[in-house]
Amino acid sequence: MTARRLTASFAAVACLAGFTAAPAGDPPAPRALACDELAAISWNGFVLDEVAAIPAGDADPAHCRVRGTIDLEIRFELLLPESGHWNGRFLMGGGGGYVGSVQNQAIQYAGPESVLARGFATVGTDTGHRGSGIDASWALNRPDREVNFGFRAVHVTAVTAKTIIRLYYGRDIDYSYFLGCSRGGGQGMMSSQRYPDDFDGIVSGAPAYNWTALGALFLQTQQALYPDPADLSAPVIDDEAAEVLETAILGACDEDDGVKDGFMTDPLACDIDLASIPGLTVEQRRAAEVIYGGAYVDGEQVYPGFPFGGETDEPGWQRWITGGTPATGGIPNLHYAFGTQMHKYIIFDDPGFDYAAFDFGDHARWLEQTRRAAKILNATDTDLSGFRTAGGKLILWNGWSDPAIPATGTIEYYEGVAAGDEGVDEYLRMFMLPGVLHCAGGPGPDFVDWIAAIQAWVEEDRALDRLVATKMGEGGGIEMQRPVCAWPAEAVYDGSGDPRREESFECVTP
Repeated sequence: MTARRLTASFAAVACLAGFTAAPAGDPPAPRALACDELAAISWNGFVLDEVAAIPAGDADPAHCRVRGTIDLEIRFELLLPESGHWNGRFLMGGGGGYVGSVQNQAIQYAGPESVLARGFATVGTDTGHRGSGIDASWALNRPDREVNFGFRAVHVTAVTAKTIIRLYYGRDIDYSYFLGCSRGGGQGMMSSQRYPDDFDGIVSGAPAYNWTALGALFLQTQQALYPDPADLSAPVIDDEAAEVLETAILGACDEDDGVKDGFMTDPLACDIDLASIPGLTVEQRRAAEVIYGGAYVDGEQVYPGFPFGGETDEPGWQRWITGGTPATGGIPNLHYAFGTQMHKYIIFDDPGFDYAAFDFGDHARWLEQTRRAAKILNATDTDLSGFRTAGGKLILWNGWSDPAIPATGTIEYYEGVAAGDEGVDEYLRMFMLPGVLHCAGGPGPDFVDWIAAIQAWVEEDRALDRLVATKMGEGGGIEMQRPVCAWPAEAVYDGSGDPRREESFECVTP
């Protein structure tokens, strides 16, 4: 696959960079460029705003830092380790939320050894606008920015970065990868569907891939938790009610997997009736049913609900779903922020949009209202034949206790792909991480070396059936390790080993 993808000659790459080809005969053999030579090139389609040679530091080797702008607004930062340290590979990192600043999640989620120390050339982008990650006002009446954010910016940034990389090192890239979580996970899925030749391997964690349906879910949780838009000081489910829910759920199901550890291996297997939990008001019970039950439009579910878990974690429900006493801007939690911003500035182009008054009673009308945004933002196509034909590999993963992107939605996408292709495991694997919140955090082990995993699958065709997830202690040591198993298998405790050690579990398919 790599040879097929990298057929562009250095003459063509040089042309893109503004070089003039020799008048006759074969082009001269390419030579690697020095960092400062990149700044002297006249590029087509983008400009380099800053090129700097960065000396080696505690974590990173010496490298060339390239900052540039594509098509006036799409900013990027490309880091190029010195040629002797480059491993021949390109790794792009995604961005979170509405992005708005140059972000590179490959750096963020690399683990103890930095991306540059591993030898990757790596790039990130702001997706074509500036602002905070929870602000979508940049999109008001700007369909061009919406297209860049939705899918185009990641693609053109990858193409641009590859052009610079080939000239800087004087040779082609061996393998290209993408790693992202949340919005970044959705960016990876979008690449696999729209641009299947861009990356050999993609890791998409907690992917925000169905924005319009997630937007419906976020609005509906807020309609249940904050029915009065003039009073955002206290949610219907307060901290006390959240603790009531979590205590009852863990009391009923924590030890179903044979280990009492404050989280469940498979929350969907927890059989507890919300109506049986005492200490909740009618309004609190109804709000919990919305959170766990998912988003419905005219009686039809458009996005599944959240599994049990994360109810009392500050980075869990409190930050994302319930919240209370907004600090600035009248934003009580992140569901409120993302849901209202999406509808105000992308779906309706109406800053006066009122979440509390929005009616989900007509499915056909809702589809029409969200149709344009869905075409730009959603990566819901379950036909990955183009990516499969290109030889690509895709890893999906989600924390079971994720309060932002329900794990059930990621499962739904995987099963949609599998329903149409019995050979799905050749190019798509999915992993669920018990007790893990959004992209990281929670009581469960939350770090997996996804970079090593996707490399092993792409470059060695090593089947990914069992990976190891690690939870680090406050002092930096390993607190716990568990295997995470390729869906639908799950880690089953052997009944006698140390539950903090991954060898005490085996992967079993239910």
